Amino acid sequence: MYKLNQNSTSITRLADGASIPTDPANTDYASYLQWLSEGNTPEPADIPPEPTYQELRATEYNRKSTGEQFGMMYDDQVNGTTAWIDWQDEIKLRIPKA
Repeated sequence: MYKLNQNSTSITRLADGASIPTDPANTDYASYLQWLSEGNTPEPADIPPEPTYQELRATEYNRKSTGEQFGMMYDDQVNGTTAWIDWQDEIKLRIPKA
C-alpha cells in the first residue's frame, strides 16, 4: 500500500515508510505505477493543520520588508505619527489570538 504526500514530488510506501520520488526511472516508482494499474488506490495525503494565529500574523508582517518597516518607524518618529503601530494593530485586530 501507498500514501500520497502533500507535495507532488513523492509518495510514501506504507510497508517501510520509504519516500519514493515520482521519477519514472526509479524502480520503486515503477512498482507503484504497476500497483496503480492493477486497480489499487493509494491512501489520501494528510490534511495539513490550520495555520496558527502566529503563522498568519507572521505572513502579514512579512508583506512589508524590514526596510519598509524601519522606514515607517523612522517617519513616525520624525513626524510624530503612529503609522507603524497602527499597521500592526490592524493586523492584530484582523487576526486575533486564538
